[in-house]
Amino acid sequence: MKFIRKLLIKDYQDTKNPKVRFRYGLVAGVFGIISNALLCVFKLIVGIVGNSITIVADAINNLSDAGSSVVTLVGFKLSATPPDKDHPFGHARYEYVTSLLVSVTVLFIGILLLKSSIEKCITPEAVSVSVYTYVVLGAAIAMKLVQMLIYLDFSKAINSGALKASAADSRNDVLATVAVLISTIVIDVAGDKISPKVSVDGIMGIAVSAFIIVSSILLIKESISPILGEKPPKELVDKITAKILSYDGVIGVHDLVVHSYGENHCFVVAHVEVPQDVEITKSHDVIDNIEHDFWNEMHVRITIHMDPVDTKNEKLAELKLRAQNALANLDEGLSLHDFRIVSGQTHTNMLFDVVIPYDSKLSLGDVKNAMKREFANDHVKYFFVIDVDRKMS
Repeated sequence: MKFIRKLLIKDYQDTKNPKVRFRYGLVAGVFGIISNALLCVFKLIVGIVGNSITIVADAINNLSDAGSSVVTLVGFKLSATPPDKDHPFGHARYEYVTSLLVSVTVLFIGILLLKSSIEKCITPEAVSVSVYTYVVLGAAIAMKLVQMLIYLDFSKAINSGALKASAADSRNDVLATVAVLISTIVIDVAGDKISPKVSVDGIMGIAVSAFIIVSSILLIKESISPILGEKPPKELVDKITAKILSYDGVIGVHDLVVHSYGENHCFVVAHVEVPQDVEITKSHDVIDNIEHDFWNEMHVRITIHMDPVDTKNEKLAELKLRAQNALANLDEGLSLHDFRIVSGQTHTNMLFDVVIPYDSKLSLGDVKNAMKREFANDHVKYFFVIDVDRKMS
């Protein structure tokens, strides 16, 4: 498939370029429109002549696939639109919408196929088979396999959910057409031995439609997730964290939030810890360099909040370590940041933010109780001022 990319897509390796990304969508969309339209015409002729509801339904499915290719093409075109005053984060999420539309279309086709197959089982009709039937079905399977491989290759090259959905749709079409071919062979070979009350055509149609419906529901779920806003990949989070920590003068990162507005449209917010005894202009210079390098090297817009941390107070470090150990004993998934101490005449406030995973059943009260147990025997009276954070990355 690399040969096809190299032949038809200029600068095919520069996948972060919106223009190159659109070319991938253009090639995939045009190929899908032409190939699906041809398959629809030939299947309709064979299906109508042979009185096969499954072949006719398969032809209609190919027609919808051609329509889905149009939607995919339009989606890529809109996704490549530059940011404007109303959409400063760009329009790349149109690809997610396209993926959702294709998935819903596949579900609709599956439901229609199920309906027609059930009707075929209720009122069976004779099906005639000719050599043209086999030729068309064989060619359809081959064409759909090629479609699936191209869509899969393109989707991996540019990480496109829309093309991934199209690849899954082509896979479903291969299975559907194979089922049609099997039922055709059964009818052709053993037609005289099959009861007139049994519709092999309809039974195979029900099986295929059930598979299409289930797979399309999974595709819809997968398409909706990035539209709602999902957790960023761990690999990306680790890469961002490691890069920030690689700079001299940075001692920690927390409250990392990654916003994705489509492929190659990533915006990051992070709190970066720096030593408080370092001159603020020097630390600020480091932060500026980080933001500048992220854009130039990763094409990521990052906004950093600078957190000064006391690194020379041994008592503070000891208390922080004890608090961290108390949290780890409560749940290893817990962590803290922004740890500080404010001393008073009658008591000392211990302040920090605790990060509680979404799947944890622990409450703020559980955390405070753990702190009270840890520091119960200290000669200092501590009040615990704790804010709860959720891990956003």
